Amino acid sequence: MKRNPLGSGNWPFRFGALALSLAIAGAISRGADDSVQKVEQGKKLFQERCGYCHRAGGTGTIMLTRRLGKDRSLLEERTDLTVAYVKKITRVGINGMPPHNRIELPDPELDLIAFYLTRPASLRAADTSKEGAP
Repeated sequence: MKRNPLGSGNWPFRFGALALSLAIAGAISRGADDSVQKVEQGKKLFQERCGYCHRAGGTGTIMLTRRLGKDRSLLEERTDLTVAYVKKITRVGINGMPPHNRIELPDPELDLIAFYLTRPASLRAADTSKEGAP
């Protein structure tokens, strides 16, 4: 007697499990792609909207160096920022930094900037490896 290669009648269960596994793997992959894309968009917005003051040599960086020290002055290099903190300080301002309203910097753009500044270590390493690329 030949044996059924799909098992004894439970092939729909096996097929369903396989389909679910593939769907989950695809969602995880898209999530990683979405994160990389969000980092790239946030970086571009940070450079356009915040970089004048918060990149090397900018007024914001100089003021943060005086207040917090050189190791915490460049926002792009910090690992202690939270999304909530970035959003709050952006909206209300702090010391010499003026507040930025939702007309100047819409919430979706601020979300991307905050995501970029608080990006996970894995995306941070991928981001810095592209710096020297042509």
